[in-house]
Amino acid sequence: MDPIKTEDGYISGKVRGEPGKEVHIYRGIPYAAPPVGDLRWKPPQPTASWSGIRECTRYSVQPAQFPDVNVPEEAQKIPSSEDCLYLNILTPAKKPTDKLPVMVWFHGGGLRYGNGNWGLYNSHELSRHGVVLVTVNGRLGVLGLLAHPLLSQESPKGVSGNYLFLDLIAALKWVKKNISAFGGDPDNVTIFGESGGGTKVISLMASPLAKGLFHRAICQSGGSTVRPLSLKEMEKFGEKLFAKLGVSKEPDPLAETRALSWEKIIEVDQALNVEMGEQFVFMGPWNIAVDGWFMPDTPANIFKTGNQNAVPLITLANLGELTGPGYVVAPQLIPGYVNLLSGENEAKVKGYAGIFDQVPGNWRQEGGVSAHAMEMHFVFGVVDKAEPWYSLHFLYSRGGAKSPAPLITDAERKVSEAMMAMWTNFAKTGDPSVEGLVAWPAWEQATDQYLYIAEPLQVKSGFSFIAQNQ
Repeated sequence: MDPIKTEDGYISGKVRGEPGKEVHIYRGIPYAAPPVGDLRWKPPQPTASWSGIRECTRYSVQPAQFPDVNVPEEAQKIPSSEDCLYLNILTPAKKPTDKLPVMVWFHGGGLRYGNGNWGLYNSHELSRHGVVLVTVNGRLGVLGLLAHPLLSQESPKGVSGNYLFLDLIAALKWVKKNISAFGGDPDNVTIFGESGGGTKVISLMASPLAKGLFHRAICQSGGSTVRPLSLKEMEKFGEKLFAKLGVSKEPDPLAETRALSWEKIIEVDQALNVEMGEQFVFMGPWNIAVDGWFMPDTPANIFKTGNQNAVPLITLANLGELTGPGYVVAPQLIPGYVNLLSGENEAKVKGYAGIFDQVPGNWRQEGGVSAHAMEMHFVFGVVDKAEPWYSLHFLYSRGGAKSPAPLITDAERKVSEAMMAMWTNFAKTGDPSVEGLVAWPAWEQATDQYLYIAEPLQVKSGFSFIAQNQ
């Protein structure tokens, strides 16, 4: 297929996979201009075109962020940059006219950490089930969510903050314009994400600015507990940050702050969060600004009235993160998901509830539970790869896993194949049921059914009551 023509210029990539099952891989494709200098804390702008063929065989640098002390030490040393508006594409298409379903992945990390370049997300195993996979990077933390009265004043919309989400919208617009060249169908796009990525999914479902840019959605372990602040509240934090930076009394505080290094801004942001008892720490869903433009109301209220972008939705939680123990224990996911699924019913589209609980046998024997993030190994078909288990062991050890590595059996491989089949069939048709594998019923309040995802797969009732007493 190379070279591929995008609206900005030609690109080339590389090929992976067995003969006859090749997947074409493109890394570090720019979808918007670097948000640096005067573009810091502004909506994403169009990228510059290029001549010749741009070699897209290496990942971009990860988005600027404070080192995550939870991950292995070597992972904390990954180079970071504000120049981060890039995406990666894996496609099994043989020709541009194949029109395969497109799945766009939003990474987790509480809106503060992470990147879309991780090998777990970019394995070609999911793509071999007949989908084009796109993984996205965008601004994070204070660089992606800061609001301030001066930023709102300079905005034609009179708002600030939410740049992180505007980046994702820009990426989806890029996909709509360009994905057909990669054999993808721009009229069949599924957005999916885990943890903070789930928050991104639900936020875009709630935003009128994202209308028409995707056609299905999957929320894994996030999003249902979105607790945004008002724009005024977010602006007050911005004023505190500017004061801490020492720029508030300068003739042009915005120019002064945009001249600072991102490292300095994040360093001061961290100190301020500690000083304020982390009340406003940029780690999760409570830092979306209800600005009347990107987010007209809280996502919970938008779904309650059925006014979200009405597309089929899968909600998934891991049983262990509902019941504990774990680094993340969030039984409140379930009532949040019930609100989302009720909103789907209100909007006359189908929603599906799932609970994941496939724990490698040795960890289960040690008292380990299906902890936060565990399902991702199965969704991306990487259960046999050691590195992702190692990188996320800080989560699984908090969930009771004592051994340093899981012992993977055919049960885990079978569940992984089932999840990839269900996720990709949902992307193709809007229904995760797979003939000969499972009939996954849509959620309704009267039946309250969900799919229990373990070996064997089981349809159960009582989704609303899971972890009710936790």
